[in-house]
Amino acid sequence: QHQNYLDSRISHTLDLLEDHIKAAHQPELISANEIRETSQGIVICLSDWHIGAEYYSFNGYYNSDIAQERLGKLLSAVLNIAKQHKITSCVVTVSGDLISGSIHRSIQVTNRENIIEQIITASELLAAFIIKLSPHFHDIYVCGVSGNHSRIAKKDDALKDERLDHLTLWYANAALSSYENVTVRLDELDSTVATFEFKGCLYVVVHGDYDAFNETAVQRLVLWLGYKPDVIIFGHKHYPAMSECAGITMVQVGTLGGSGDDFTQEKRLSGEASQ
Repeated sequence: QHQNYLDSRISHTLDLLEDHIKAAHQPELISANEIRETSQGIVICLSDWHIGAEYYSFNGYYNSDIAQERLGKLLSAVLNIAKQHKITSCVVTVSGDLISGSIHRSIQVTNRENIIEQIITASELLAAFIIKLSPHFHDIYVCGVSGNHSRIAKKDDALKDERLDHLTLWYANAALSSYENVTVRLDELDSTVATFEFKGCLYVVVHGDYDAFNETAVQRLVLWLGYKPDVIIFGHKHYPAMSECAGITMVQVGTLGGSGDDFTQEKRLSGEASQ
């Protein structure tokens, strides 16, 4: 008898649910077209190109020619997004380590170009990337920081501001001086931190060697800055990630090379190329 009672209740509940489904109206949802019309800005995050490195292994391969090819694919993806969402404003952030440098033995072994050639190649690629973007946006803002791979002395002896990555932004600024819709910022508040405001949000760009991708490091960075940004963009760790800390969006950019070099082989690390 008890089971019959339960079956009856379930049957009655299902009947009520069926009547509700038949009578219900679909809720109003924002259409894809409406989303595109309100999306007007794009932030392109570049980091860890390691230009100069050359390696070929079973789980990754890379050299400067491959870097150029992958940047071409990134450019196509960005322009497709911009066209789809009718985007007219663009920010390009550089989170450092555009060159491979020579800070470790394993890096020196895999380098194809010397440091001067690395700087020239990385600078030319960065400038070319922005030049290709310029016809498709009303305004482009470029900013960035240096990475640890470009320091010119051993870690314990290196000065914070003596990092060669800064030359790539300097080169881009000179190469793009005739492009009225492009602004390259060189006078950041610190060589390890870049800041900008875009579409009502405050952004901070760091490499990641001084500021780890975790809550403790973010709290220290916020206290040091004296204000709370909306977004912090990191590089350094070579894999893409996103997290949130006390209302701050944390975005970590991947590496253009992916895995396959001596370091990742020795540490048994693997990952796809990404930006």
